Amino acid sequence: MTRVYLFILTMLIWSCNQNQNSSDESLELEKHEVQVPESSEKMDSISVDTDSLNVVETIYKLTRSQEANIENDSVTLLTGQVFSSLISHKYIRLSNFSGTYIYVYSEKDNYQEPIYSERLGWMNFVSDSIFDINGDKIIDLAIHWYPSSGCCLADIYDCYIYDEKTDQFSEKVEIPNPTFYPKRSLTFSMTYGHPGETEFYEFKWTKNKLDTLSSYEWNGRTHEHIILTDYKLGKKTDLNEIPNKLEVLYGFEWFMMRLKNVEEK
Repeated sequence: MTRVYLFILTMLIWSCNQNQNSSDESLELEKHEVQVPESSEKMDSISVDTDSLNVVETIYKLTRSQEANIENDSVTLLTGQVFSSLISHKYIRLSNFSGTYIYVYSEKDNYQEPIYSERLGWMNFVSDSIFDINGDKIIDLAIHWYPSSGCCLADIYDCYIYDEKTDQFSEKVEIPNPTFYPKRSLTFSMTYGHPGETEFYEFKWTKNKLDTLSSYEWNGRTHEHIILTDYKLGKKTDLNEIPNKLEVLYGFEWFMMRLKNVEEK
Protein backbone atom coordinates (compact mmCIF):
# COMPACT_ATOMS: atom_id res chain seq x y z
CA MET A 1 0.00 0.00 0.00
CA THR A 2 2.88 2.37 0.84
CA ARG A 3 4.34 1.81 -2.62
CA VAL A 4 0.99 2.67 -4.20
CA TYR A 5 0.77 5.95 -2.26
CA LEU A 6 4.36 6.84 -3.16
CA PHE A 7 3.65 6.09 -6.82
CA ILE A 8 0.53 8.29 -6.87
CA LEU A 9 2.38 11.09 -5.04
CA THR A 10 5.20 10.92 -7.58
CA MET A 11 2.74 11.14 -10.49
CA LEU A 12 0.92 14.10 -8.93
CA ILE A 13 4.19 16.00 -8.51
CA TRP A 14 5.23 15.17 -12.09
CA SER A 15 1.84 16.26 -13.46
CA CYS A 16 1.98 19.55 -11.57
CA ASN A 17 5.41 20.27 -13.02
CA GLN A 18 4.14 19.46 -16.49
CA ASN A 19 1.17 21.81 -16.08
CA GLN A 20 3.48 24.68 -15.18
CA ASN A 21 5.09 24.33 -18.60
CA SER A 22 1.79 24.33 -20.51
CA SER A 23 0.08 27.20 -22.29
CA ASP A 24 -1.06 30.17 -20.21
CA GLU A 25 -4.56 29.65 -21.55
CA SER A 26 -4.70 26.31 -19.77
CA LEU A 27 -5.46 27.89 -16.42
CA GLU A 28 -3.46 26.30 -13.64
CA LEU A 29 -5.81 25.26 -10.86
CA GLU A 30 -3.41 26.46 -8.17
CA LYS A 31 -3.65 30.00 -9.55
CA HIS A 32 -7.32 30.09 -8.57
CA GLU A 33 -6.82 29.42 -4.89
CA VAL A 34 -8.39 32.06 -2.67
CA GLN A 35 -6.07 34.98 -2.02
CA VAL A 36 -6.92 37.06 1.03
CA PRO A 37 -5.64 40.64 1.51
CA GLU A 38 -3.90 41.38 4.77
CA SER A 39 -6.23 42.38 7.59
CA SER A 40 -5.53 44.80 10.39
CA GLU A 41 -7.66 42.77 12.79
CA LYS A 42 -5.83 40.89 15.52
CA MET A 43 -6.35 37.25 14.76
CA ASP A 44 -6.93 36.40 18.43
CA SER A 45 -10.26 38.25 18.32
CA ILE A 46 -11.87 35.64 16.05
CA SER A 47 -10.22 32.26 16.11
CA VAL A 48 -11.13 28.59 16.20
CA ASP A 49 -9.86 26.10 18.73
CA THR A 50 -8.59 23.30 16.53
CA ASP A 51 -9.55 20.73 19.18
CA SER A 52 -13.13 21.95 19.76
CA LEU A 53 -14.74 23.90 16.94
CA ASN A 54 -18.04 25.55 17.84
CA VAL A 55 -19.24 26.09 14.29
CA VAL A 56 -22.48 27.91 15.07
CA GLU A 57 -20.89 30.41 17.44
CA THR A 58 -17.92 31.08 15.17
CA ILE A 59 -20.10 31.50 12.08
CA TYR A 60 -22.29 34.00 13.92
CA LYS A 61 -19.24 36.03 14.97
CA LEU A 62 -17.93 36.08 11.41
CA THR A 63 -21.25 37.11 9.83
CA ARG A 64 -21.45 40.01 12.31
CA SER A 65 -17.77 40.95 11.99
CA GLN A 66 -17.05 44.41 10.61
CA GLU A 67 -13.70 43.28 9.27
CA ALA A 68 -13.44 42.77 5.51
CA ASN A 69 -10.94 39.92 5.55
CA ILE A 70 -9.47 37.54 8.09
CA GLU A 71 -7.07 34.69 7.57
CA ASN A 72 -5.28 32.40 9.99
CA ASP A 73 -4.66 28.68 10.27
CA SER A 74 -8.28 27.83 11.06
CA VAL A 75 -10.38 30.75 9.74
CA THR A 76 -10.75 32.48 6.38
CA LEU A 77 -13.23 35.31 5.85
CA LEU A 78 -13.70 37.22 2.59
CA THR A 79 -16.16 40.11 2.52
CA GLY A 80 -17.28 42.26 -0.42
CA GLN A 81 -17.65 41.60 -4.13
CA VAL A 82 -16.41 38.02 -3.90
CA PHE A 83 -18.72 36.61 -6.59
CA SER A 84 -20.65 39.61 -7.90
CA SER A 85 -19.99 43.28 -8.64
CA LEU A 86 -23.60 43.98 -7.64
CA ILE A 87 -24.00 41.99 -4.41
CA SER A 88 -21.76 41.77 -1.38
CA HIS A 89 -21.04 38.34 0.12
CA LYS A 90 -19.24 36.84 3.07
CA TYR A 91 -17.18 33.77 2.21
CA ILE A 92 -16.25 31.75 5.30
CA ARG A 93 -14.03 28.70 5.65
CA LEU A 94 -13.40 27.04 9.02
CA SER A 95 -10.91 24.21 9.42
CA ASN A 96 -9.96 21.82 12.20
CA PHE A 97 -9.64 18.09 12.77
CA SER A 98 -13.41 17.65 12.74
CA GLY A 99 -13.58 18.86 9.15
CA THR A 100 -13.53 21.83 6.79
CA TYR A 101 -16.68 23.96 6.79
CA ILE A 102 -17.47 26.39 3.96
CA TYR A 103 -20.29 28.94 4.00
CA VAL A 104 -21.38 31.77 1.72
CA TYR A 105 -23.74 34.49 2.99
CA SER A 106 -25.40 37.31 1.04
CA GLU A 107 -26.14 40.91 1.96
CA LYS A 108 -29.62 40.43 0.46
CA ASP A 109 -30.89 38.97 3.75
CA ASN A 110 -28.31 40.75 5.91
CA TYR A 111 -26.15 37.60 6.06
CA GLN A 112 -28.79 35.61 7.92
CA GLU A 113 -29.00 32.32 5.95
CA PRO A 114 -26.21 30.77 3.86
CA ILE A 115 -26.72 30.51 0.11
CA TYR A 116 -24.07 27.79 0.14
CA SER A 117 -22.76 25.45 2.84
CA GLU A 118 -20.60 22.36 2.79
CA ARG A 119 -18.57 20.19 5.14
CA LEU A 120 -15.66 18.02 4.02
CA GLY A 121 -13.45 15.64 5.93
CA TRP A 122 -10.17 17.27 6.97
CA MET A 123 -8.23 14.52 5.18
CA ASN A 124 -10.20 15.00 1.94
CA PHE A 125 -10.26 18.79 1.51
CA VAL A 126 -7.46 20.12 -0.70
CA SER A 127 -8.36 23.71 -1.60
CA ASP A 128 -11.17 26.09 -2.50
CA SER A 129 -11.02 28.14 -5.70
CA ILE A 130 -12.99 31.22 -6.70
CA PHE A 131 -12.84 31.92 -10.45
CA ASP A 132 -14.95 32.01 -13.62
CA ILE A 133 -15.44 28.32 -14.39
CA ASN A 134 -17.86 28.43 -17.33
CA GLY A 135 -16.67 31.55 -19.16
CA ASP A 136 -19.68 33.79 -18.50
CA LYS A 137 -17.43 36.40 -16.81
CA ILE A 138 -19.10 35.80 -13.42
CA ILE A 139 -17.11 34.33 -10.56
CA ASP A 140 -17.94 30.77 -9.48
CA LEU A 141 -16.85 28.36 -6.75
CA ALA A 142 -14.89 25.11 -7.00
CA ILE A 143 -14.06 22.79 -4.10
CA HIS A 144 -11.07 20.51 -4.68
CA TRP A 145 -11.01 17.28 -2.68
CA TYR A 146 -9.39 13.86 -2.82
CA PRO A 147 -11.01 10.53 -1.80
CA SER A 148 -9.73 8.68 1.25
CA SER A 149 -9.48 5.40 -0.64
CA GLY A 150 -9.14 4.11 -4.18
CA CYS A 151 -6.57 2.85 -6.64
CA CYS A 152 -6.15 5.71 -9.04
CA LEU A 153 -5.70 9.40 -9.76
CA ALA A 154 -8.75 11.21 -8.39
CA ASP A 155 -8.44 14.97 -8.03
CA ILE A 156 -12.12 15.84 -7.76
CA TYR A 157 -13.54 19.33 -8.27
CA ASP A 158 -17.08 20.08 -7.14
CA CYS A 159 -18.11 23.07 -9.27
CA TYR A 160 -20.87 25.49 -8.31
CA ILE A 161 -21.88 28.07 -10.94
CA TYR A 162 -23.05 31.37 -9.48
CA ASP A 163 -26.18 33.03 -10.92
CA GLU A 164 -26.06 36.78 -10.37
CA LYS A 165 -29.77 37.21 -11.15
CA THR A 166 -30.98 34.80 -8.46
CA ASP A 167 -28.01 35.19 -6.11
CA GLN A 168 -27.78 31.41 -5.90
CA PHE A 169 -25.33 28.67 -6.82
CA SER A 170 -26.15 25.82 -9.15
CA GLU A 171 -26.32 22.23 -8.04
CA LYS A 172 -22.95 20.53 -7.74
CA VAL A 173 -21.19 19.54 -10.96
CA GLU A 174 -18.52 16.99 -10.01
CA ILE A 175 -15.54 16.81 -12.38
CA PRO A 176 -12.61 14.40 -11.91
CA ASN A 177 -9.08 15.44 -12.88
CA PRO A 178 -10.10 18.61 -14.74
CA THR A 179 -8.37 21.23 -16.87
CA PHE A 180 -10.33 24.47 -17.28
CA TYR A 181 -10.39 26.77 -20.30
CA PRO A 182 -12.86 29.50 -19.20
CA LYS A 183 -12.14 31.81 -22.15
CA ARG A 184 -13.54 29.14 -24.46
CA SER A 185 -16.13 27.82 -21.98
CA LEU A 186 -14.39 24.43 -22.18
CA THR A 187 -13.41 21.92 -19.52
CA PHE A 188 -11.51 18.68 -20.06
CA SER A 189 -11.73 15.79 -17.62
CA MET A 190 -9.83 12.54 -17.28
CA THR A 191 -11.94 9.69 -15.94
CA TYR A 192 -11.08 7.60 -12.89
CA GLY A 193 -9.30 4.36 -13.73
CA HIS A 194 -6.09 2.39 -13.83
CA PRO A 195 -3.10 3.94 -15.65
CA GLY A 196 -3.55 3.72 -19.42
CA GLU A 197 -7.20 2.72 -19.09
CA THR A 198 -8.77 6.14 -18.62
CA GLU A 199 -10.50 8.47 -21.08
CA PHE A 200 -10.39 12.20 -21.68
CA TYR A 201 -13.67 14.03 -22.16
CA GLU A 202 -14.07 17.48 -23.67
CA PHE A 203 -17.05 19.46 -22.37
CA LYS A 204 -18.54 22.83 -23.24
CA TRP A 205 -20.42 24.85 -20.65
CA THR A 206 -23.92 26.11 -21.39
CA LYS A 207 -24.75 28.23 -18.34
CA ASN A 208 -24.45 25.70 -15.49
CA LYS A 209 -24.63 22.53 -17.59
CA LEU A 210 -21.94 20.55 -19.39
CA ASP A 211 -22.41 19.39 -22.97
CA THR A 212 -20.19 16.51 -24.09
CA LEU A 213 -18.29 17.35 -27.27
CA SER A 214 -15.82 14.51 -27.64
CA SER A 215 -13.82 11.80 -25.90
CA TYR A 216 -10.40 10.18 -26.38
CA GLU A 217 -9.58 6.62 -25.37
CA TRP A 218 -7.08 3.91 -26.26
CA ASN A 219 -8.24 1.01 -28.41
CA GLY A 220 -7.09 -1.34 -25.64
CA ARG A 221 -4.09 -2.18 -23.46
CA THR A 222 -1.92 -2.48 -26.54
CA HIS A 223 -2.26 1.28 -27.12
CA GLU A 224 -2.12 0.86 -30.89
CA HIS A 225 -4.20 3.97 -31.54
CA ILE A 226 -6.54 6.46 -29.90
CA ILE A 227 -10.26 6.41 -30.63
CA LEU A 228 -11.82 9.86 -30.99
CA THR A 229 -15.58 9.98 -30.48
CA ASP A 230 -17.39 13.06 -31.79
CA TYR A 231 -20.71 13.18 -29.95
CA LYS A 232 -22.22 15.88 -32.15
CA LEU A 233 -21.60 13.89 -35.32
CA GLY A 234 -22.03 10.50 -33.65
CA LYS A 235 -18.79 9.39 -35.29
CA LYS A 236 -15.72 7.46 -34.15
CA THR A 237 -12.28 8.01 -35.71
CA ASP A 238 -9.03 6.10 -35.18
CA LEU A 239 -6.11 8.47 -34.55
CA ASN A 240 -2.59 7.29 -35.27
CA GLU A 241 -1.03 10.30 -33.54
CA ILE A 242 -1.68 11.76 -30.12
CA PRO A 243 -3.53 15.11 -30.38
CA ASN A 244 -1.43 18.02 -29.12
CA LYS A 245 -4.32 19.27 -27.01
CA LEU A 246 -4.12 16.17 -24.82
CA GLU A 247 -0.46 16.65 -23.92
CA VAL A 248 -1.13 19.75 -21.76
CA LEU A 249 -4.07 18.25 -19.85
CA TYR A 250 -3.92 17.23 -16.22
CA GLY A 251 -3.54 13.45 -16.02
CA PHE A 252 -1.89 13.03 -19.44
CA GLU A 253 0.99 10.92 -18.10
CA TRP A 254 -1.48 8.67 -16.31
CA PHE A 255 -3.40 8.31 -19.57
CA MET A 256 -0.19 7.39 -21.43
CA MET A 257 0.92 4.59 -19.10
CA ARG A 258 0.44 1.11 -20.47
CA LEU A 259 -0.34 -1.89 -18.28
CA LYS A 260 0.86 -5.15 -19.76
CA ASN A 261 -1.62 -7.83 -20.72
CA VAL A 262 -1.34 -11.20 -19.02
CA GLU A 263 0.23 -12.77 -22.10
CA GLU A 264 2.90 -10.03 -22.13
CA LYS A 265 4.01 -10.63 -18.56
